[in-house]
Amino acid sequence: MNPKIYLVITALLFLNGCSTFRSYKSETQTLLSSVATGQIDQALTQHEAKNGSDKDLLYFMEKGELQRLKKQYPDTIATWTEADHMIAQWESEAKITGSRVGQAFGSAVVNDKVRRYDGEDYEKVMLSTRLALAYLAAGKTEDALVEIKKTWEREDFIKSLHEKEIGEAERAASQKGYSTRVEDLKGYPVSTLDSDEVINLKNGYQNAFSHYLSGFLYEATGELALATASYRTAIELQPNLNILKEGLLGIDKRLEVATITNPVVVQQETPVKFEAVKTVTKKSKKKGKNGKLAKQIVETPIVAPVAVAPLITKPNESDVLFVVETGVAPFKKSIMIPLPIPYAGIVPISFPIIESNPISENKAVSLTLPNNSIEQLTTITSIENLSRRALKDNMPSLMVRGAIRAAVKGASQAEAYRQNLLAGLVVNAVNVATEQADERIWGLLPAEITVARVKLPEGQSTIQIQTSQGVKEVMVTISGKYVVIPIRLIGNSIYNLQAGL
Repeated sequence: MNPKIYLVITALLFLNGCSTFRSYKSETQTLLSSVATGQIDQALTQHEAKNGSDKDLLYFMEKGELQRLKKQYPDTIATWTEADHMIAQWESEAKITGSRVGQAFGSAVVNDKVRRYDGEDYEKVMLSTRLALAYLAAGKTEDALVEIKKTWEREDFIKSLHEKEIGEAERAASQKGYSTRVEDLKGYPVSTLDSDEVINLKNGYQNAFSHYLSGFLYEATGELALATASYRTAIELQPNLNILKEGLLGIDKRLEVATITNPVVVQQETPVKFEAVKTVTKKSKKKGKNGKLAKQIVETPIVAPVAVAPLITKPNESDVLFVVETGVAPFKKSIMIPLPIPYAGIVPISFPIIESNPISENKAVSLTLPNNSIEQLTTITSIENLSRRALKDNMPSLMVRGAIRAAVKGASQAEAYRQNLLAGLVVNAVNVATEQADERIWGLLPAEITVARVKLPEGQSTIQIQTSQGVKEVMVTISGKYVVIPIRLIGNSIYNLQAGL
C-alpha cells in the first residue's frame, strides 16, 4: 500500500478514538430525562461519568447548569468561571490570529468533531448572562454587573470576528470554485433556517433578554444612562415587544420616585405611541455594478419620547422581574449531502441540522398573582431561533470546510483505488464511517426565555404559573425595590431559582 494512503488511514483511525464517534445528542438526552423528572443528582452523576478526564468547555457549561438547578450558587459560579476562562483564552488567541482558533487540521481530514469546541457565539454571550443571574442569587450584585458589562464587550468582539470570517469563507470559496449558498446543498432542509422568526433576528449571537436584564440591573443601581442604553439595544433586537418599550419609557420618573420617602402612584395619562422605524440612507461597503459605493437603506427601530411612567411602586412594594425559562435548547443531528467537488466527483459530506427537543413542548403562558390578576408571559428570547440563525450564518464556513474535506477524502480514495481494490475499499469505509457533522451544543440552555414585570408587595407570595400542561405553584419572597426571580420549567418539573437584589 502507498505510504501516503497508509498514513491517511492511520490518522483517521487514531482520530476515531477521540471524539469522532461520540454521540453528544444521546448523552444530552440522557441528562435531560433525569432533569425533566427532577433527578438532578442522578444527572450530575451521569454527566461526570460520560466526560471522564475530558473536561472541555461544554462539560463546564452543562455542569454549571445542573448545579444552578440545585441552587448550588457558589459551585455554579466556580464552574461557569472555568468555562469563562476558556472563552477568554479563545478571545485572546483570536485577537492575536485575527480569526477563529481551534480549527484543527483533522476537520479537513475527518470531520468537525475533532475541532476544539469553543462554543457557539450565542452560548458565549449567554454564559455571561447566566453568570450574572448566579451572582444575583448569591447576593453579589456588583459581580453581576461585571458580567453584564462583559456581555457588551463579548458581543462587540464576536461581531468583528464574524464579519471577517464570512469574508474569508467567501474568498476561499471563490478561489476553489466552491459554493457558499445553502440552497445549493441538494437535500438540505433550507426551510429550517429560513423561517421569519430566524431571518428577522439581527444576528445569531445577540439576544434581547441579556440587554433587558442589563437595563433592569442598571436601573436598580441608579445608572440611568446605562439602563437607557441597555433597554434601547433590547428594543433594537426585538422591536415589537411592548414590555421592552415600557422598560425604556418612564425610567427617569421611576428612578426619581424611587428616591422619594413617600412616593405616590403615577397614573399613565398620555397614550403610549411608538414610531416603528426611522429610515437612514448611508453608503454601503459594497460596490454596485458601476463600481461606485452603493447606497444602503437602513431601518432602525425607535421609540418616540412620551411622558409616561409605568410600574411606579408604592411604599413596601417592589418592581419584580419574573424570568421564566421553558424547555431546553434544540439538538443537532447529522445528515449526509452529496457535494460535487472539482477533480474528485461526488463526495458525501455531513452537515448539521437543528431539531426541536420534545421536552420543550410544555411552555409557560401566564402568571396568576396573589390579587388574582393574570399577567401574560412574553417570550423575549428564543434560544432555538438563535441556534438556527447561528447555523444559518455559519453555513458558508461549514460548506467551505466540507468541500475541502470532500476534496481530501475524494483524492485519498481515488489514489487508494489506483493502488488496489482492497486499499480503496478500506479508505472508502473509513471515510464513510468518520463523516459526521459536529453535533455539540449547550443542550441544557432553555428553549425560550419569557418575562413578566409586575408590582408585588414585600413579603412572601404564592405565584401560579399557567403552563400548556397545567398549573404550577411557586412560593417567592419579595424584598427590596427591585427583584429578579428566575424560574425554570423543564418537561413537567419546575425549579424556583429566585434571585433578589
